[in-house]
Amino acid sequence: MKSIVFYLVSMFFVIGASAQAVSVAGKVADETGQPVPFASVAVLKGTSVVGEKIAAEDGSFKIMIDSSGKYELKIRHTSYIDFSKEIELQAPLDLEAIVLKKSEKQLREVTITANKPFVTRKIDRVVMNVQDNAIATGKSSMDLFRLAPGVFVNNGNISINGVWGTRVMVNGRMLNLKGDDLKNYLANLRSSDIKSIEIIAHPPAEYDAEGSGGIINIVLKKNLNSGLNGYVGADYSIGIGKYPAYQPYLSLNYRKKKVGLSGSYSYGREKNFQDITQDRTFTDNGQYHATTSSTGWRNSNNVKLGVSYDISNREYIAVDYTGQFGWYKDTSHSVTTINYPNQQNNTLSDGIFPSYTKTKFSNIGLNYGITTDSLGSKFTLVSDYTYNDRTGISGTYSKTLDFKNAVIADTVFNFLYPSIAKIFTADAKYNQVFKHGRSLSFGGKATVTDIDNDNAYENYNNGEWGHIPGLGFNYKYSEKIYAGFVNFSGSLAGVEYKLGLRGENSDITGTLKGGGQDTVVKRSYFNLFPSVFLKKNLNQDESSALTLSYNRRIKRPSYFELNPYKYFIDNYTIQTGNPFLNPQFTDAVELGYIFGSQYYIGISYSHTKDVINQVIENDPALKQMTILRKNTGSNTVYTGTFSIPVKITDWWNTSNNLLLTYTASKAPEFSIKKGSLVLQTEQDISLTNGFGLNLNGFYTPRVVTGNIVTGHIASIDFGIQKKLLNNKLTVKASISDIFYTNNFRATSYYNESVIRIRQKEQSRMLSLSTVYNFNMGKAFKSKEIKSSNADEKSRLK
Repeated sequence: MKSIVFYLVSMFFVIGASAQAVSVAGKVADETGQPVPFASVAVLKGTSVVGEKIAAEDGSFKIMIDSSGKYELKIRHTSYIDFSKEIELQAPLDLEAIVLKKSEKQLREVTITANKPFVTRKIDRVVMNVQDNAIATGKSSMDLFRLAPGVFVNNGNISINGVWGTRVMVNGRMLNLKGDDLKNYLANLRSSDIKSIEIIAHPPAEYDAEGSGGIINIVLKKNLNSGLNGYVGADYSIGIGKYPAYQPYLSLNYRKKKVGLSGSYSYGREKNFQDITQDRTFTDNGQYHATTSSTGWRNSNNVKLGVSYDISNREYIAVDYTGQFGWYKDTSHSVTTINYPNQQNNTLSDGIFPSYTKTKFSNIGLNYGITTDSLGSKFTLVSDYTYNDRTGISGTYSKTLDFKNAVIADTVFNFLYPSIAKIFTADAKYNQVFKHGRSLSFGGKATVTDIDNDNAYENYNNGEWGHIPGLGFNYKYSEKIYAGFVNFSGSLAGVEYKLGLRGENSDITGTLKGGGQDTVVKRSYFNLFPSVFLKKNLNQDESSALTLSYNRRIKRPSYFELNPYKYFIDNYTIQTGNPFLNPQFTDAVELGYIFGSQYYIGISYSHTKDVINQVIENDPALKQMTILRKNTGSNTVYTGTFSIPVKITDWWNTSNNLLLTYTASKAPEFSIKKGSLVLQTEQDISLTNGFGLNLNGFYTPRVVTGNIVTGHIASIDFGIQKKLLNNKLTVKASISDIFYTNNFRATSYYNESVIRIRQKEQSRMLSLSTVYNFNMGKAFKSKEIKSSNADEKSRLK
């Protein structure tokens, strides 16, 4: 691996050695200091244009020029007077803010609508633009992940480019959640709150090293107006032929001078179902067949509050609070038959398995930032305290009958697993910007985690429930992680670079008491995580470029995966934790080619050792199946990525992505080598009178997850939207999984055991959404409140 990376890095610098490019960068603003987005910026030599670009949404631009000299900079925008300035380029030039004056000649009765493409590709990430896209109507953030290029979601687990272990961030703040808690959080974060979703397959060193499968960053909508503004709306969806869900929401923002206030509330309620069928063969020729039908209800109250204060025009402080309070209950009915050649040995088990989880999640964050010089050097300090109180109970009420339908076993008990997690994080960073476009950033982070899990069993005797002596146990988890990083970026020999190194020291203690299994597990380890990102522009307008990225990542087991709980999924299936899990490590490299500013071809390689896989073990004597996590072998993934957006007409744009994968999953208990592909297409059609249509579809013949291989999975979604009342009111409707193909069959391989599973859930949904935006005030730019708990929220369960 090291020799491959060294060779690729050397190749990049050889390519760029013959060129000595310079650049001009700056920001375009209006007379009030607000950014002017999408202005046309051009650099001229005489009458010839040698470089041009469209300014970004924040008004920023950067243009590469092949050689030094004197040039003319011209900026145009339909709403402003043309700007022109003579510049001399001997080295990279960073201009002061360029102010455009409002034009007195305004276009009348002409409406120009420029929607962003649903998917855009940047140097280090892929961005899916959710806002104003009908296909996103009524969807949760987890549903939106399924639409993202290269992203696949299976039973709450997320992969990017075929590599599992993806972390989730919100506005650059990592979620301290995992498992059911993460699924619940993402299910309640709706598309109406989301601006875009960033897919970062190879995160640089300033991000936490946790997450072998990269990072997905959810960018929420920002407040851009002073005075009082916000929006109110509601989502309603119904599983066609099944159950409904609805979520009303309200967001308010107020700003006056240096003080900004924000608050939002949403209420969510939904009902869904899942049907699972399992088949396996026992060593004594018994044929196992189980059908499980589950119905689930989710209820949540979500609150966000924030206050920011501008100490000066360079310094600010902000405090925010996020709360999520809700419950989830599920009732499963399972019927299991085991048939033998001698029918006198046949059995039938019929059981009800209810579960109930109540969660109180709170996060308080402090954010401080100061700009230290005119070049934009900045120091930030971010601290968070997370408190998650979860009460869980799982019941088992089943009977087993012989071949004459006589009861031979009657099981009634509850498993209680309350948990309290307390997590404190503090993250300090400083970014020093130098002249000529170079920058140096460094910082450190401390994380202290304490989780207390009480586990107990109770049965029903003499008309009341009581604890079963000797079976209850307590599991306490303590984790301290101290990290530091350094990044250096700039350009050399025509190659833009960003080089980083992160070090993390982990001290972990797990204490298990009770239930006859007193154990203390301690681990302490230090690891280095390098990252390399290179880009070589191949022409003047930067429309074609080569990119190279490499990084190393770690995936620590979640707190819940380490908890040795046990509860029944059906009559013969138990799920449990494993306190002896070790972290897994992933090295990944990707070489990409961008051309035409939008087309992309990439090849990538990743290798993971000590893989944490979900495995299924059989106990032939008890006819019992146990689902747990184990470190089993290695996982290697080769990927080819092709992204081809096409503009068919002025009103019809399409984005198409093809992901080719080859996965080799090896362990002492199994060996799987499979090729696959994921084909995604998105059609965006703009019609007259404010109407817009979206069509999205994907197909994959199989997905390889450790020792589990699925069959084909596909989905086609359709959405339509209409804007009314001067674009203040937006009405959207969509149908997901029109042909009901987003369900799957899977096969699990472990030792001599082969288990075949079929799953069907409420994936076909009709969704309706209405949002009204209101604004009473002048434009302003809000502070983006960040968070330090970047590594922990996605591991809390």
